Amino acid sequence: MTIPRVADDLTPEWLTDVLGRKVTGVQIEPVGVGVGLAGSLFRLDLEGTGEPKSIIAKLSAPTDEGRFVATVINMYGREVGFYTELSEHTAIAHPKCFYAVHDPETQDSVILIEDVSACGTVLDSVVGIDVDDAGPALRTLARHHATFWDDDALTEYPFLLRLADEPYPVAVAFAYDAAWPTTQEYMADRITPELKVFGDAYSARIPALYEKLCDGPMVLSHADWRADNLFLTPDGEVIAVDWQLIDRSVGPRDLSYFVTQSVNVSDPAGYEKLFDTYLDELRSHGVEVDRDWAWEMYRYGTAMAFVYPVVACGALTVNDERHLEVCRTMIDRWKAAMDALDAFDLPL
Repeated sequence: MTIPRVADDLTPEWLTDVLGRKVTGVQIEPVGVGVGLAGSLFRLDLEGTGEPKSIIAKLSAPTDEGRFVATVINMYGREVGFYTELSEHTAIAHPKCFYAVHDPETQDSVILIEDVSACGTVLDSVVGIDVDDAGPALRTLARHHATFWDDDALTEYPFLLRLADEPYPVAVAFAYDAAWPTTQEYMADRITPELKVFGDAYSARIPALYEKLCDGPMVLSHADWRADNLFLTPDGEVIAVDWQLIDRSVGPRDLSYFVTQSVNVSDPAGYEKLFDTYLDELRSHGVEVDRDWAWEMYRYGTAMAFVYPVVACGALTVNDERHLEVCRTMIDRWKAAMDALDAFDLPL
């Protein structure tokens, strides 16, 4: 079966073949999911028999340049692997998958999934989430981690590497080094002397930092647990999308990423409150965690999270004001967390 490369390839005939239902027409609308999508995303309104009438199609980036990083770190293979082999095992809500395939030779991929925009409201990374409103996302994350806590079966999936396994550290360091000068240019008013020293040294610390975040019970990490990838349903449940970056690493790494990218913390005590909410939910699912170890991983995960706003800034276009605002808020939240958790000088 041919894998579509562009929207025009999503024809009624192709959709009929892969969905197993008669599709007589399709209306295609491009949609976006915020910073970091290494591909193309479309909403398909289908005519013909069967349900649902609206689905989401996710394709590889249409150009070699757009595919480069995704190819190096196997983003397409990881997400197809999640939907075809791992999604049925997690205890949390995610889009139903109707079809998913990836060609490792060409890096063409397609995923047809449920349109969850009708099920809940997508959260917003710029607006952020207040500490008192973060419970649903934290508890859902902990419930997901509890399902896979220290699960040796995760080693059986070739596409699911540890965060510290190559090519991740080298590829991330390459992307970071390319983006750091641009970040300093666009975010000059936020680059304090302390942050400049940290940023200049960050790339060289990536291998040891990533190894540290594999030091302990590992889980199936979502690795992109931010507001723009979470839909909040009317009954308070959270549906998680965008599983392109899954890996094996310690659970508090996902927690740190969520807190530093998406949560508005006005009182430093809020960082411990968020941490305790996560740990309490793990315990409710039978996972007993050493608090000192988890707190240490929380701090190291916070230090690691600097790469995200930097790489996002490196992809800035001058006409994309929301992209710029996302980068500003990511850096501001990350810096506040680093100060509160005293994480600038962690030993490696």
